Amino acid sequence: MFINDSKDILNIVIAFSVLWVALFISWLLYYATQILRHANQIVSEVQERLHELNESVGYIRDKLELVGAGVGFVMDGLKMMTGKVMGPLGDEIESAGKEGLRVAKKKATKAIKHLSR
Repeated sequence: MFINDSKDILNIVIAFSVLWVALFISWLLYYATQILRHANQIVSEVQERLHELNESVGYIRDKLELVGAGVGFVMDGLKMMTGKVMGPLGDEIESAGKEGLRVAKKKATKAIKHLSR
């Protein structure tokens, strides 16, 4: 037979041990490659989503720039229009305000002189 002494038993045990270690390392490498493959898929998906998000943000930014330019143009037009409409009325209000201020100063100095006697 194959087993003659304790050396043969030791060699058989060592052979089985090497076989189990080889099987364990193969199993470990298989799962490690599966984990790395899955991680690579996740990274690819994240890159695609970030690219889509970047495109969306660029599109929104372009639209907001167009709206901002349009709003600036409208505001300039409104300012010019209100300046033309309010021009004569604004001059009247300003002159009336200056007149009221002059009269108020005159009355205040007169009251101070009256109180100081």
